[in-house]
Amino acid sequence: MKKNVLKPAIALFLVTFMAVSDAAPGTASEGFKRPAQEISRLLLTAEPPTPVIHVAAEKIALLHYEGVIDQQRMQTPRLGLAGYRYDPVTGITGLDALVERVEIISSNPQKATSPRQWRAGSDSRSAARFAFVQFSPSGKYLSALQVEPGKPSQFLIYNIESRQQTMLSTRVNAAWGNPCQWTTEESLLCRMRPLKQGRAPQTGVSPIVVEHTGQALPTRTYSNLLKDQSSSAQFDYYFASDLAHLYTDKKVVPTRIAGGMITEFEAAPQGRFVIITRLQSSYSHLVPAKQFPSQVEVWDLQSSKRLYQSAAFGFGLQPDEEGGEGADPKSIEWAPNLPVTAGFIQRRVDASGAATYIWKRLRAPFEVGVDGAETVAISDYPIKEFGWSSAGTPWFIAATNKPDEVAVYAVLKAGVQRVWQGTRDQGDGSNAIRVNGRQGPALETTQRIFLVTDGLNHDAPRPSLTEVNLHSGEQRRLFTAEAGVYEPVIAILDKEGEVLLTSRESATDAPQLVRVAGNKATTIYKTPNPYPQLDKIVRKRITYKRQDGLKLSALMYLPPNAGKKPLATLIWIYPREFEGPEKAARADARQFQYHRIKGVSPVAAALAGYVVINYPKLPIVHTQDNDDVYLPQLVTGAESLVDYLVEEGISDPKRIVIGGHSFGAFSAANLLIHSDRFATAIAMSGAYNRTFTPFGFQHETRSFWDAEDYYAKISPFFSANQYKKPILLVHGGADPNPGTPTIQARRFFHALVGEGVTVRYVELPFEEHVYRGEETVLHASWEMINWLDRTVGEKPVFNN
Repeated sequence: MKKNVLKPAIALFLVTFMAVSDAAPGTASEGFKRPAQEISRLLLTAEPPTPVIHVAAEKIALLHYEGVIDQQRMQTPRLGLAGYRYDPVTGITGLDALVERVEIISSNPQKATSPRQWRAGSDSRSAARFAFVQFSPSGKYLSALQVEPGKPSQFLIYNIESRQQTMLSTRVNAAWGNPCQWTTEESLLCRMRPLKQGRAPQTGVSPIVVEHTGQALPTRTYSNLLKDQSSSAQFDYYFASDLAHLYTDKKVVPTRIAGGMITEFEAAPQGRFVIITRLQSSYSHLVPAKQFPSQVEVWDLQSSKRLYQSAAFGFGLQPDEEGGEGADPKSIEWAPNLPVTAGFIQRRVDASGAATYIWKRLRAPFEVGVDGAETVAISDYPIKEFGWSSAGTPWFIAATNKPDEVAVYAVLKAGVQRVWQGTRDQGDGSNAIRVNGRQGPALETTQRIFLVTDGLNHDAPRPSLTEVNLHSGEQRRLFTAEAGVYEPVIAILDKEGEVLLTSRESATDAPQLVRVAGNKATTIYKTPNPYPQLDKIVRKRITYKRQDGLKLSALMYLPPNAGKKPLATLIWIYPREFEGPEKAARADARQFQYHRIKGVSPVAAALAGYVVINYPKLPIVHTQDNDDVYLPQLVTGAESLVDYLVEEGISDPKRIVIGGHSFGAFSAANLLIHSDRFATAIAMSGAYNRTFTPFGFQHETRSFWDAEDYYAKISPFFSANQYKKPILLVHGGADPNPGTPTIQARRFFHALVGEGVTVRYVELPFEEHVYRGEETVLHASWEMINWLDRTVGEKPVFNN
């Protein structure tokens, strides 16, 4: 029998920007809510700092990011331009967390002094924050962009030794991201706002017209695109740049190269030459600026001459035809510690359609052009990454004939030498230590490079460091983390490769930086316990088997009242897809690391008295492309976990909730239909109608028109009439993610209302795909816990 359809007045019920009240159905009230004080403190705590390393200067800059974003910055008006959300006052794009302060410490305990503190703004109460913090070449200075709501951003240079800060009055242009690169110890090359600009164009009102003729161009559906002539004019105005040299003594010297829409730039190590990527003037209204047609140019900054210009590439341009060839100009790289040399990858297709990938190099003064470039190496498979080591050895990473596998090669006088081969999944082996940890060229010491791995296996991750001889291919394990700790090597601190910097943490210990020299380990920075609220929560890794025998695991948080009787439980999921059962069975590194509390963390529910299963391993194992295994493996994996929790007396089988974010929300909504084990679902920022992503998603490569039945089968929207349990939908009001625009949740909500389903819809103002604002993070967490209380709490409101 069909459920009663709600009255029309209720069917129009929509909570725009704020939460539904607990009043009569169909009404709404404004106002943010907060969970209990203990939970709020947990969610507002900033994560441990992020280290930026300068090995030669023996310095580490610890970047202390804000835990949440102040609501004033969240509410700042922004322009949607070519895929960006641009703040015309501060001049930056996006809503990323920024740095509150920088703590500078020594990587050498024998030279340690009191940490230096560099704080954004005048004091701890200031709303100013840092972006794009970076060391100068010798480590004498730090530079950053200071961002403060309602004010133009300022570029700062900080002398670490004297603790003096220099503020440059000129305005750099950070619309595209990091505006400056250090070229010498006393100067930077920067994108600047053009000096002669009139008033900003105003937003106009005109029809939105987009026409396409020509070849098929499958693309995702993006947000914040250019719409009309006025938005294109605003894009030109705010994103145009000139290049200039900035000096530590505040001097600004413009270059004489042509300005314009410079999306990327890379100065040569000696600073004389620069590679820029320039947008072409024909803008698309279908894709963001990152896909607009572009050209790459090489300029001599001394003579102001353009030495090279590539053919245009980007959205809408015809790919290479059979028998053709072309450079991939985005991949141009400078060689460090060599006479000025640039390298790029060229793709060549023969008459049969088979492609080869050629790494070529050009040396200054670049007079011969691309056709006269020298060949460095040739690969039958796509070259994923390439460059020169710190000693000048060419090396590259290429795909192989196996999915998710890569090989590392060195280019020697005797020819191309393969030095390592294996899976790249989650960092296995193919990540080389750089000169400054994760920055700079790959470190080479006496013909050796150093590869790091997460050490994933079936039992526990054991991060390691392997030395590889580039000439013999001989490998030697230099470091393996102890059992019970998660300790990857993040830098090598000496020229011999014998002194290491690691980041050590465990399930119970916050990350600390450790200097390892032989058998001696010295802690140089220890993070104070950021989450004392969780001291009374029992954290435990559990293992169980899927019905087909695949061994799975999960991280469980038990509240203080656990053990007396089975409790209501929240299972928070994000299924991952794998090419085979071997990878699917590997342990999840997160289960051995310290707490990760960020945004709307489900761990908060443990403080409210609920058992929380955080990111259990729910693998979707594919044996071939486009096999329809998502739903059956999702259901069997989730139900196997529920069976374990019930059999162990942990969870009350009538009070189990499934939840997730993004693909996890999509999967949680599916489980509420296709499994009878869950009392309700909490879905945050999910996709519920796969016809909105018609050209594939996740592992799926078929278009909607090639697999209409499958797209419909796995779309919760198409099964709205099958819901019998209540569901909470939460979504960011400005979600720019192509697969999860806000309309996904709105339409799903209306479909559920039309079918008489008990549903609550919460739209968070100004939020994007991941929630970052202080008030909205706390409100969404309040919604989550309130929903748990109402559906599976001790005195539930809904009768399930």
